[in-house]
Amino acid sequence: MSWTRLRVGPRGPVLTAAHCDLGLGTTMSLTGDQGASESIFDLDYASWRIRATLVAAGFAFYLGVFVVCHQLSSSLNATYHSLVAKEKVFWNLAATRAVFGVQSTAAGLWTLLVDPVLTADKAHAQQSWSWFHVATATGFFCFENAALHLSNARFRTFDPFLALHHLFAFLGFLGLVANLRAGHYLAMATLLLEASTPFTCVSWMLLKAGWADSLLWKANQWLMVHMFHCRMVLTYHMWWVCAQHWAGLRDTLHPPHLALFLLGLSLLTLVLNPYWTHKKTQQLLSPVDWNFASPPPPPRGPAPPRANGQVPLKKGL
Repeated sequence: MSWTRLRVGPRGPVLTAAHCDLGLGTTMSLTGDQGASESIFDLDYASWRIRATLVAAGFAFYLGVFVVCHQLSSSLNATYHSLVAKEKVFWNLAATRAVFGVQSTAAGLWTLLVDPVLTADKAHAQQSWSWFHVATATGFFCFENAALHLSNARFRTFDPFLALHHLFAFLGFLGLVANLRAGHYLAMATLLLEASTPFTCVSWMLLKAGWADSLLWKANQWLMVHMFHCRMVLTYHMWWVCAQHWAGLRDTLHPPHLALFLLGLSLLTLVLNPYWTHKKTQQLLSPVDWNFASPPPPPRGPAPPRANGQVPLKKGL
């Protein structure tokens, strides 16, 4: 298979090769037959204004999802009314993450299973549709960080693992928005890690609604645990891609950005994914809302004995 990597032209990223040699006496066009399916993504991604507009659009869209979820839940859902304020915020954030998870899953699966360009050169290749997802995902992670820290400040809570995850995600995708040379395969694979978020959303909402004993909740929990195992397998695949295309990654990513990506991938592989997989499996066996679980009261010890071993009597009133 031989081809030339994408370049950014006046109409956005385009493929400079005319064909892809399959080695069977036939060729496959990588630029033809895609105009209709990618026309909505045909923008000038070399323009800072276009990329910044898409980032802002991603932020505004997911902020809108958050607000719409609040309005609908307030009007239609009895469980939502029974929640305290910080749980309502988490409810709306869970729904917003689930919507983003659907977008991310579609982009990631299209990359791994369908798109021939990104898989052909995992270090350099770009597509117009992948540029769209990179920019809008940056907007989502910007919204996620803002919502998380505002919520933490309002309710005096803090989840260090979640904060670290969102910080690395935002900085990583922001670096891609600023870099016209970076390939998008690993970025789309990173988005596929969000495939677990719709199951997490359903699990938490059903748990708050008192459906923890239902078959629906248990089936969703099994699928969620499976998706977290898939996240771990996907991170191993990403390490393999890094090893196979190391020279290309060093050529296209600035050293601080590459170091940030490798550090974030290391944290996912060694800390975050194992921790979250353990917690979700534990939740399957013991349905507890560990996001808002109250700490158990300290055990009450026995009354101090006298010197002769007798417990002192209470004084009468």
